[in-house]
Amino acid sequence: MERPDAIIMENIGTRFGDYWIHRNLDLKVHCGEILAIVGGSGTGKTTLLRAMMGLVPIADGKLTILGKNPQTLTLREQIALRQRWGVLFQQGALFSALTVFENIAFPLREWGHLTRSEINDLVALKLQMVGLQPKDAWKLPAELSGGMIKRVALARALAMEAEILFLDEPTSGLDPIAASDFDALLRQVHADIGFTVVMVSHDLDSLAATASRVAVLADHKVLTVGPLNAVQAVDHPYIQAFFHGERGERLLNSLRATGKLPTLPSDDQSGWARQSDPAPARP
Repeated sequence: MERPDAIIMENIGTRFGDYWIHRNLDLKVHCGEILAIVGGSGTGKTTLLRAMMGLVPIADGKLTILGKNPQTLTLREQIALRQRWGVLFQQGALFSALTVFENIAFPLREWGHLTRSEINDLVALKLQMVGLQPKDAWKLPAELSGGMIKRVALARALAMEAEILFLDEPTSGLDPIAASDFDALLRQVHADIGFTVVMVSHDLDSLAATASRVAVLADHKVLTVGPLNAVQAVDHPYIQAFFHGERGERLLNSLRATGKLPTLPSDDQSGWARQSDPAPARP
């Protein structure tokens, strides 16, 4: 039996005051996939991510996440729903006065009904899962490298056995080697556990290394969504600039040379353009 979509956004609208960030936006996130969201500055990528999490109010449309509509839930039910996902913020957002152990243990102590021994075991397991050593548990965030901060943040986001993981620019601020290591870690943990990932990213290398599908935001909505090779073929100014600039072409040519990005026939390009046509606006 086919699993339901993890997230369904139907005719979503978000706004700040009179300014609409999104209008008539439709998007489905499949269970178990890694969906990357890209778009130009001001297109509302992080706002869309926060709307999924309930941190930004939805002005129009319907959101269904893990089979539930948050707008119809009681406060207690909303809290229970939010415990089913984890978040990795752009800079890690670790508590600076807490050790690595205490940062990872924080959600377990806040939301769980666990003994001290159970928390210790779970933190040790999460440290191992993200490739950190036991000795790292007693370090403060100020003593960690950028890559280690992202690993600790990932361990904390997954502490409650998250079904959905939200990532906001996870490789931002990392050097190319650390970013590649994080991509490999995300792929491995995702393969081991099978949770759903929604991430905002501008990193072309990360998109190619991790994303099952890519959704492109433009003109207040999702312009197109699909595998990387299909999305990069869509004839739209932003897509052409993003994927076919000097760096984008270099990456795409490298992927083609290794067989990781098959060339689409011309019919597929027009087909994807048709699939990206927006739904008619509601009266």
